[in-house]
Amino acid sequence: MIRFSKIYLLLIIACLGLNVKISTAQIHVIPQPLHLTTQKGNFVLNSKAVIGVDKESAVIGKYLQGYLAQYYKLQLTLKVYTQIPSSTAIRLISSNLKGADGAYALSVTAGKITISGKGGGIFYGVQSLIQLLPSVAAKPLLIPVCAISDEPRFQWRGLSIDVCRHFFTVDEVKKYIDVMAHYKLNVLHWHLTDDEGWRIQIDKYPKLTEVGSRIAYYAKEGKFRKLDNLVDGGNDGFYTKAEIRDVIKYAQDRFVTILPEIEMPGHSEAAIFAYPELGCKDSTGAKHRVRMLDPSEYTFKFMEDVLTEVIALFPNQYVHIGGDEAEMADWLKSPTAVALMRKEGLKNEKEIQSYFIKRIEKFLISKNKKLVGWDEILQGGLAESATVMSWQGEAGGIEAARMHHHVVMTPLPYMYFDAPQANEQLEPIGWNPPVTWQMVYNYEPQSSQLTPAEAAYILGAQGNIWTEKIPNAAHLQYMVFPRALAVAELAWSSKEDKNIDRFEYKMKQQYPYFKLWNLNARLPDIVDIDHITTNADRFKQTLQYPLSGAQIRYSLNGKMPDSTAKAVAFPLNIDVTLKDSLQLKTYTTWNLNTQHILQSATIKHIKIKPREVGIAELKPGLGYKIFKAKENNYAKLEAVTPVSVTVITTAVPMILPVSTDDVTLVKFSGLIKIDTEGDYELTSGFEVSPTLYLDNELLIAGEKNTYVEPQKALLHLKKGFYEFSGYYTANEANSKQTLFALKDTNGKLLDPPVYLFHL
Repeated sequence: MIRFSKIYLLLIIACLGLNVKISTAQIHVIPQPLHLTTQKGNFVLNSKAVIGVDKESAVIGKYLQGYLAQYYKLQLTLKVYTQIPSSTAIRLISSNLKGADGAYALSVTAGKITISGKGGGIFYGVQSLIQLLPSVAAKPLLIPVCAISDEPRFQWRGLSIDVCRHFFTVDEVKKYIDVMAHYKLNVLHWHLTDDEGWRIQIDKYPKLTEVGSRIAYYAKEGKFRKLDNLVDGGNDGFYTKAEIRDVIKYAQDRFVTILPEIEMPGHSEAAIFAYPELGCKDSTGAKHRVRMLDPSEYTFKFMEDVLTEVIALFPNQYVHIGGDEAEMADWLKSPTAVALMRKEGLKNEKEIQSYFIKRIEKFLISKNKKLVGWDEILQGGLAESATVMSWQGEAGGIEAARMHHHVVMTPLPYMYFDAPQANEQLEPIGWNPPVTWQMVYNYEPQSSQLTPAEAAYILGAQGNIWTEKIPNAAHLQYMVFPRALAVAELAWSSKEDKNIDRFEYKMKQQYPYFKLWNLNARLPDIVDIDHITTNADRFKQTLQYPLSGAQIRYSLNGKMPDSTAKAVAFPLNIDVTLKDSLQLKTYTTWNLNTQHILQSATIKHIKIKPREVGIAELKPGLGYKIFKAKENNYAKLEAVTPVSVTVITTAVPMILPVSTDDVTLVKFSGLIKIDTEGDYELTSGFEVSPTLYLDNELLIAGEKNTYVEPQKALLHLKKGFYEFSGYYTANEANSKQTLFALKDTNGKLLDPPVYLFHL
């Protein structure tokens, strides 16, 4: 019978608290501050408090005043001073602090609160103060005594929003900005034009919005192609210039810069539908979908006119021009493009793309703006001063940084939030394989492949969301949050201070704030719902949940419960006979049952037994066979001679990747020696799991993401020897991870040289 104690989990939680001092559990600020100290005591905030500001901090004081009134019904007085009196309850002091732009100092004593900052620093200090407030409007409001000094690691801490595939209202965009600001995210990448819609008013070309913003209407009328990538056929709308100015001002007051994106030369179907003269012509006369702009003088004049009006609206220094997924082969059939190639001596379609981007860049430079584009703009030659957004993995960003171009890292899969957050069958429909918040948090924007000088060209990181499968704001919020909090911390906090366990603890403390703000963030998972392999005769587990008031509906027969099933409160104790495998499925609800998540796990029952082995035959360590191949096809390895056969006896028993162009595939075999009968847990620390067998029974299935489908084996092992084998792909990612770990019933990690042997 497996009786794994929850003491180990409680010890982890206690260790998390060491970083934030359990005595002041309210300190759960995201992103993690650079320096944080706490003391006993609280500042009592009531309606008598005055917010004292100077001229420079007045707008931030007004913001704080409005926040306290909206969410806590506190009507505080705001006073502007030339010199803020030291006796003022809340003081916001403009100061040129040392450190990066955005640095701030926050001091909370029993008598007053003082925030000083550089640039947006006072505002960021206010956001940290907001996370010190209780998440419910209790009276009095107690704010723990503490001191924070902080500054951002990167100056680009971004999120995108795609309003082309599905349109979002001004109020919905503002709410998105609000939550970004709470976590010190400071760049909103506003994707305003694409095949499915043109969303920005352009006075000189009114049909861009009269026609191009109504693509869903024309598709439903049969006058435009079927929008088959969209879950519901899409919705229509656009922003007037007045609305855009309003959003920009709203963002500026929250120290968020808006980066407008006007797609070109691809993803331009909505513009071409409105103005067919823009479309790439086909000399063969073939009729096909036209998404590419023809590189004609008409097109360049048109786009320069559009950008002139865009520039007049957006005060920031950057304009994003897209450049991704351009169907450049269309140009090879265009008389205009072919003539351009002859005139400019361009060798291929990639050089046409480069010519197009460089020409637009020259225009932007003439307007004192900088060009940003997706990493495809590297093809054919990179524009002279372009900033690259690296989305197709990291390669484009690394190449651009080595060329001394600024880079924003936003790579697949880590920064793509249209991907599901857990098992695809249990989550809303999305693109690409699942991306969990842990995968986001573990991402490092400054690749180890870069020198320190090259890494300095990395401006920061950005999370992206594309809305083909996201029809409304609640769904958008579900997909973006809480993953955006991981972006916030990895882009703000120092690399050395990252701690995923502490972040998880803090992240779960944010959910009452999400409730306060009416934000539909995806709920956290139930702790310890793993795929389990066990030889126990009973399955006993206590399911815990971090959010107060949550309820669970569950089944053990493989049928997913729904809202009609009986709900029970957490913690849930499960204790059932285990003769065969069973399927645990859960339906968890929170916030008056308005939010829910689904989870599933297989409890696989196996039989294992020790084997007889002569002590004299034993040799320490495992035996390894190393293969080189072009792909990870382990089935073909039986007929292949390994490039190396070796034995490892070290404390980290794994083969590291061999640095060639081929894939390093590893098979191992040996014995696990058990000296004391008892309960044991075997796990893998690989993010993408290896395949592990014990007594020829599959314990850990290979090629599974540990955050999406966590696996472990809970085994009662008698004294003796057990056959142990497996295989895995050795790569750079898992070279710093743990192949397997064996723990006893008390959670003690056993030393591999003590229990690993081979014959």
